[in-house]
Amino acid sequence: MQFPKLFRLIWSVDFIVAIVILVWGSIYIGNSWSPSSYGYVLANILGEPQSGPAWGEYQAVRSDEWADVTPLIQATIKNDYGRYNLTSLYREDLRINYGLPIHDWGFFFKPTMWLFGWVNPAYAYSFHWYALTVLFIAGYALLFRWMGAPPTVGYMLAASMYFTGFVQFWWNEKGSEFALFPWILLPFATRLPITWKLAIYYWVSASWLLTNFYPPVQIPLTFVGAVLLLILQPRLIKPKTSIPLVLTSVLSVGTVIIYLFDYLVATSSTVYPGGRQSAGGSDFLMSYWPGWLFPNINFGSGCIIPNEPDVVCEFGMFGMSYFFLGSCFLDYSRWRMVLFEERYRRAMLFLGVASCMILAWMFVPLPTWVGWPLLWNFVRPERMQFALGLLATCFLSMLIGCMGIRTSLLRLSISLITVAIAWAVWYRGTPMWGSNFVAVITLIPCTLLVVRFAPAVAHAALAGISLLMGFVTFGTFNPLQSAWPIFNLAPNKVTQDLDWLAASNSGVLVVEGELLGAIGNGLGYKSLSHVTTTPHLGFWRQQFPDVPPYEFDTVFNRFSHIVPVQEGHPRLLAEHAVGVPVQPFLTTNPIPVRYVSKIPHGLQSDGHIDRVELRSNGVAIMGWAAWTGPVKDRVLEVKVIPEPAGEALSSVLVRSDLPRATDQGVSALNGFTLLVPLPSGSDLPSVCVVAYDTRTGRRVLLLNPTGVAYCSMSSP
Repeated sequence: MQFPKLFRLIWSVDFIVAIVILVWGSIYIGNSWSPSSYGYVLANILGEPQSGPAWGEYQAVRSDEWADVTPLIQATIKNDYGRYNLTSLYREDLRINYGLPIHDWGFFFKPTMWLFGWVNPAYAYSFHWYALTVLFIAGYALLFRWMGAPPTVGYMLAASMYFTGFVQFWWNEKGSEFALFPWILLPFATRLPITWKLAIYYWVSASWLLTNFYPPVQIPLTFVGAVLLLILQPRLIKPKTSIPLVLTSVLSVGTVIIYLFDYLVATSSTVYPGGRQSAGGSDFLMSYWPGWLFPNINFGSGCIIPNEPDVVCEFGMFGMSYFFLGSCFLDYSRWRMVLFEERYRRAMLFLGVASCMILAWMFVPLPTWVGWPLLWNFVRPERMQFALGLLATCFLSMLIGCMGIRTSLLRLSISLITVAIAWAVWYRGTPMWGSNFVAVITLIPCTLLVVRFAPAVAHAALAGISLLMGFVTFGTFNPLQSAWPIFNLAPNKVTQDLDWLAASNSGVLVVEGELLGAIGNGLGYKSLSHVTTTPHLGFWRQQFPDVPPYEFDTVFNRFSHIVPVQEGHPRLLAEHAVGVPVQPFLTTNPIPVRYVSKIPHGLQSDGHIDRVELRSNGVAIMGWAAWTGPVKDRVLEVKVIPEPAGEALSSVLVRSDLPRATDQGVSALNGFTLLVPLPSGSDLPSVCVVAYDTRTGRRVLLLNPTGVAYCSMSSP
């Protein structure tokens, strides 16, 4: 290779990006980093705060990941990558909507998971997420270049999309749906023979569907893909190529149906999600749409929605400063250029019509039958955001490529005034004119200066400033969490207690509280608490034969998080949560309960009864005690007035707030629930509960909540 060509290669954008990918990848995977928020479980449940994120903070709100997806990957590994979860109480099929590294023929269609089974799972997990990040940025960069954007602009726009709220908030669960999509289209940008193009298209599209199967995102993206192919490869609509393309698409979908057949059949007849359909129009989007133009306008510091901290993911807009800045500085005087060039005119027409169709479904209250031809009746309007965002980015980048950018003091003034008005009307954080506002109004003059004095890189400047704003706003949402403790956790006091609880209960782990989703099963236990993506009606009917058929179907025939509760009957807690009584699954009280007739004066007080509820079958007492020894050495001594009408029932209540509030001084397993039978018609009783540690002989009186009287105490 001649020196000038080598020099140009070294300084090319693609070469620099490739070097960054290799260097950062070696650091990232070498440290087994991941975007997982499983650090929440490690720190707040398993007693391993030192194993939390290397950078950033875990996000408790991302329980879909740390309570469901990651524990199910752990469970798959513990089942030697087999199809059936033999370590589960429910022995469920792992061929489900979540893409898991099962070593069957479908593994061929999960390329980012190919290292599972060959290296330590921590490195395989890290590679999976790093590969998806690279595929996302490289894939969309190539797609934008195919549409005419310069290389630098392509990378900047792709990275800006990556750092939108919608992508970052859903990344560690649905990242594959975003990342693999452009690679379905890119084979048609090559000069390969049509046979090779279709073969690659088949493999990537099937991989896209199987790595994480979630139609509400994939259905609108399929529509977008068809629109983009019509723009970029109109020859594909000719019968010679369209028929093989359609047949290949059918083959891809058929492959997915065959692989997920049992899951799809089981899900299709469920109450949830099988019976769920959506109409057009979203009041939520009507309230939060300014986030599309100003990514940080809906948030306080730390990506927190004021008054709605627990549902932040639902508020993630596909917002980029690129949309606002491009609209402000587009050279509208050259609008005729769009009409003069066939390529731009055709693209603008298709992109505009497609965007208007999606906008109508998102904002207009349309009946479900309107969305039926495109299957949009299965898509909540909020889930259309990524599809619309991709169309809008393509539309604006082509407009800027055709019409160019123009700056002036008038445009600057209008843009600053618009920002001030938007902040005054819509900003939801505090303080009103804080750092979020300052960041936006600072970037706008910077944009003007760059565009003014470096017009050759004006488009790249807009995309780069948009990337900077996205990174500042959302770049810290997902942490850098080492996957090593996720998959190589050494035994500790908490896991030893969990081992004892399972072993003393015929191998079944039964605890209430925050051992959510598949966490228990991911750790290797046959846990009553679990996430079941398909219903196990036969199992539940055997446990609860007396529940009426309609009630039984309503409660159990659904995707469900199984939540153990100290109650007499199963009930629906939420659309995807089922409360299941613990007693049929307990062979003995995990915490022995003794009724005592006397409570001595002078006992030290430690721990707290948080809630006392009068129920039809007695009184439920929930609280925590400051035991320091293992679970097997714990006893509760109870006195209630009136006298109990039978034996008390107990269960361990997992509480993540205990180690957080006590700097790890109290275990998450120190919570408890008691159910004390009372005579019929009893009022709220007087209560005294003493926590006794049989190993140390220490007794402490638990503090009662306000409004609950103590029983009488005897002299020492």
